[in-house]
Amino acid sequence: MADVDKYILWVGSAIVFITLALTFFLNDLNFYVILVFAIGVILVLGILTRYSECGNKEDERLKKIAAFSMMNSWTSIFMLLAMLLVLSTMNIFTELSTIQIMCLVMFMMLLVYYGWYVYYGFKGDVEQKPAK
Repeated sequence: MADVDKYILWVGSAIVFITLALTFFLNDLNFYVILVFAIGVILVLGILTRYSECGNKEDERLKKIAAFSMMNSWTSIFMLLAMLLVLSTMNIFTELSTIQIMCLVMFMMLLVYYGWYVYYGFKGDVEQKPAK
């Protein structure tokens, strides 16, 4: 990934995180905040899509790390949603509005994806090495 792409990805991610936090705490759908959010989403998805293209001469290991990170983040967010459902049946987190829950889920999706990506990046590969 080129250095410019990395900066665009981080700026787009920062835009998405900040606008989701604003929407969560304001508990309102402000047109301008949603417009900036859409720009951030386009930046993030555009770079991630271009980064994971097939036929690219990029490192296959990085593509595998990105794919496993996405898979694990989906699983983690599914478990978060299941936990929120269970907690809401026990009347915990019932004061959150629909807007706040959507913002929380989207915020966590991106955050957990980056967490898994950093984890696999430090690990070096996604496959478990056999013990010697």
